[in-house]
Amino acid sequence: MASSNSDLIKPNILFLIFDSFRADKISGPDKNSLTPNFDYIKKNGVFFDHAVSSSDGSLLSYAGLFSGKHPFKTGMRSSKLTKLIDTTSYLEFLKNHGYKLYGDIPKADSFLEIIPPDFENNEETFCTTGIGTDIKNVNRTSTGQKEFKEESRRITLDRLNSKMKEPWLFLMHAGDLHFPITNPKGFQDEKFGSDNYEKQVSAIDSWLGQVLEKVDLKKTLVVITGDHGSYIQSLNKESLNIDFQDKARLQMKVIKVSTKVPKFLEPLKLNLFLARENISRKRKEKKIKDLDLKPHEIRGLLHQRSNSERFLFDEKIRVPLFMIGPKVDQGMTISQQVRLIDVFPTICEIIGISDKDKKIDGVSLYPLLENKKMGGLIAYMESSPAILIQPIIVIGIRTDKYKYFRNRYDSSKNVHLYDLENDPYEDDNIADKDKKTVGEMESILKKIINGFSLEKGCRLEDVDDDLGTEEINMVEKELKKMGYI
Repeated sequence: MASSNSDLIKPNILFLIFDSFRADKISGPDKNSLTPNFDYIKKNGVFFDHAVSSSDGSLLSYAGLFSGKHPFKTGMRSSKLTKLIDTTSYLEFLKNHGYKLYGDIPKADSFLEIIPPDFENNEETFCTTGIGTDIKNVNRTSTGQKEFKEESRRITLDRLNSKMKEPWLFLMHAGDLHFPITNPKGFQDEKFGSDNYEKQVSAIDSWLGQVLEKVDLKKTLVVITGDHGSYIQSLNKESLNIDFQDKARLQMKVIKVSTKVPKFLEPLKLNLFLARENISRKRKEKKIKDLDLKPHEIRGLLHQRSNSERFLFDEKIRVPLFMIGPKVDQGMTISQQVRLIDVFPTICEIIGISDKDKKIDGVSLYPLLENKKMGGLIAYMESSPAILIQPIIVIGIRTDKYKYFRNRYDSSKNVHLYDLENDPYEDDNIADKDKKTVGEMESILKKIINGFSLEKGCRLEDVDDDLGTEEINMVEKELKKMGYI
């Protein structure tokens, strides 16, 4: 009797997520890090040069990545989960198809809503983070390159060993590139980068080399990406050197102390934090006032975590995406835009598991691995709320050519349109100059929000299709409850 699909030997999956990982720092003219191991994957695997996250924050990005849906369809809102549509995580889906789950990820309550604590190594899976006043220890998962030995739990390479039951999926979320960033020990030389962020990328690459030595790529699919990008508050430009990055050790101690503040003093703590941030921003503005800097350079230097305004520039939502292993060892660089919501549908096709019954927005990218053409994939994006205050949230879309975003509640406010082909750094907002394109992008955005093309994914060639009136009314009713429309 022929073997069923579920009886076939499936490859293992090593899924590495680096928090705040910018695409432009691993490829292109702004890359200054030393990355022989990432370069090896480019030559022997697949590199997606324009992968886009659903959000500029971890939780909404995770919601999209692990569900294959736009985050608002999962109900994920900042730190609370109110399900709009029944959503099964792809981790649970793969577990139901015989995969053993292992991992090392942050132990924040909102993370656990997306990734249930059902790993085989559950006693050592989660690390404690400094999020929330009820958490005593600031503890961040890292690759082991950080200097905070007492404050950062290292991911040991020993976990990638024969004791894991096959087929396995090992998920890692590392915070090496997350604010605040250290100057990694052994990587201080300028050849590793011009600032701490770039040097940390070099350090991660060194760790990745050790990982690749332990992994059998003939039977292990390795997927590497970021949950979102990051603003880097430093600038090296000709003879100009500006560094506004907060001192990492001091910031970690401040976070530790802040977690011990009694709840009744929370309003005071918030006011003090915002006052400090405001003073800091004014000092920065004064220092760069007379300098000839471009808009993208200025916003990187001035951005602060408490900003009430949110934007969706590429430095925050464009991330690297690498794959190497069975069926993807071709040495390809794919420049077409893809989305993180497409990652798990692609994995499923690579490993031979059908997910056709899942109602998702993502699509498998496997045709691109076979050098086949795919229609342009539209990326839906949504800003994540600031940590301590409720900001003016923005939503938008990104195509291969244009970036469009605006206020979530009012389409006439905070409108941004960028011609990515001619303005890759998004310095020139042409929304007032090109009303026609603004209208076209807004029309596409509204169709996505109204539940358009739920099952087959949203593509440029599909945008004229319509849903039934009853279905639109149902979705709109639920979205109104959540504050989207």
